[in-house]
Amino acid sequence: MTVGVVVGTVAGYLGGRVDRIVARVVDMAVSLPGMLVALAVVGVRGAGTENLVIAMSLWAWSPYARIARARVAGLRDSPHLDALRLLGAGPARILGRHLLPPALGPCLVYASTDVGAIVLGVATLSFLGLGIPPPHAEWGQMLVEGRPHLGSAWWLAYPPGIAITAIVFASNLLGERLAAGDERPSILRWVLPTRPRVRRRPPTVEASPAPGGPPAPGDTALHGERDDAVLSVRDLVVSYPHGGGRRRVVAGVDYEVARGETLAIVGESGSGKTTSALAPFGLLDPSATVSGSATLRIGPDVHDLVGLAPQERRRLNGRRVGVVFQDSLATLNPLRTIGAHVDEAVRNAGRGGRRAATRRLTEDLLRLAGLADPATVARRYPHQLSGGMRQRAQIAVALAGRPTLLVADEPTSALDVTVQSHLLDLLARLRDELDMSMIIVSHDLAVVTRSADRVAVVYAGRIVESGPRDAVLGDPAHPYTRGLLDAVPRVEAAPGTRFRTMPGHSGAGPDDAPGCAFAPRCPIAVPACAHETPVPVTVDPRTGHRSACLRTPGRTELPAAAGERDGG
Repeated sequence: MTVGVVVGTVAGYLGGRVDRIVARVVDMAVSLPGMLVALAVVGVRGAGTENLVIAMSLWAWSPYARIARARVAGLRDSPHLDALRLLGAGPARILGRHLLPPALGPCLVYASTDVGAIVLGVATLSFLGLGIPPPHAEWGQMLVEGRPHLGSAWWLAYPPGIAITAIVFASNLLGERLAAGDERPSILRWVLPTRPRVRRRPPTVEASPAPGGPPAPGDTALHGERDDAVLSVRDLVVSYPHGGGRRRVVAGVDYEVARGETLAIVGESGSGKTTSALAPFGLLDPSATVSGSATLRIGPDVHDLVGLAPQERRRLNGRRVGVVFQDSLATLNPLRTIGAHVDEAVRNAGRGGRRAATRRLTEDLLRLAGLADPATVARRYPHQLSGGMRQRAQIAVALAGRPTLLVADEPTSALDVTVQSHLLDLLARLRDELDMSMIIVSHDLAVVTRSADRVAVVYAGRIVESGPRDAVLGDPAHPYTRGLLDAVPRVEAAPGTRFRTMPGHSGAGPDDAPGCAFAPRCPIAVPACAHETPVPVTVDPRTGHRSACLRTPGRTELPAAAGERDGG
């Protein structure tokens, strides 16, 4: 069981070639007749305890490897593992604390039934004279020796029979107990009790000092990065394998977030807004290739996030950067309580100490996230909470490291309007109290209007318009932004008024069509839009309002292919 669980867990986590090789070896081992393998090994090496263990193990390990591999492979790409990587957990911690326990559970249950098969196999070998020879005690051999005396001394078979039955029942109970558990993130906790950390922090959540007034915004893309920028992203490109080559899903993305500022990245589903927000922090699929520049400034320290080594990334993710994912039920591990999630985030951030101190800090974080009874919530599992409570629990996990930047990916998705309002109020309050910068990814313009300081509109993997919220939403310069605003229902509209919609389908990627990706749906497109890709130009230098449209008012003339002058 030990060999099978370890091999299956590692193969399921690594995937790729290692997983395929292990899967083929397991398939071959399972297909072999187990008793014939044992007979061959014992026949060659001779009878004895050591040879019997080797003989039984050669065919008994493969079912455990198959069960563990299937269990871990199903969890490998789950969002809660992405959240753990963001918190700074390394492969050893993820394997030992989060993948090995769920893989071990069904293996222990299988082991409880496997005990009977092993005992029967040993008894069969003993009956053939290939098991454990006398005078060593062995239950199968005792049953064989008692069988001839059933008529005169029937009770001789009862002690070994009762012992076998007791072992099978006991292993069943033990396996079920270990598989269910209360709150056991690791079987190693029985052997290695929690040790106090040398550096201890008081279990309180402190706000950072208030920031100084930010400088007047300017045209950041033309005049360099802002002095108060916490995150600066330049020319971000993300691609995935496709048809023997690579396909770009995001191209030429520029944005930045200042200290204490909230940037909203808005767009349709599949536009690339989430990819643009998560790519700098290494939270995409391993097959993704990320290029460009992403700089994180924390005080005097400057970190280049693109190409950062995993060990260095773990020092930032979960400590300096926190993330709230869209699907809280998929992000949180269903086998662990809410308190266990926050406890681990606290420990990964180097805070807390002994278990009691860590739990007190966990309850403080849950209370800060707006959960009224944190002690009770900490003992509950994710499925026992409502969607809004799970999102607040995610916020508590993200705040464990006192981050400088918080990224919220669709934080109000699938929540009712009242819960959305409360959650947005909570995020705004935490940003002010903890002096954080925030990135909110959303397709809901109501969320953007309520919470953002600056807005970046994404279409087909490119930012088509960006700038201060009031400028972008109050006086949009790009037809796509205007179309999004026109599609919002208005209370003052007369009954029966038809909704205004944009024709056609949304663009899928920056390289799927030549020229402007929005041209097939644009009501003001000109011939040049079909073959020339627009680049962002400044609409208002005072605010940094920019638009990527050939008919932006800031352009003095259209390309020659348009065939005419146009004032926009």
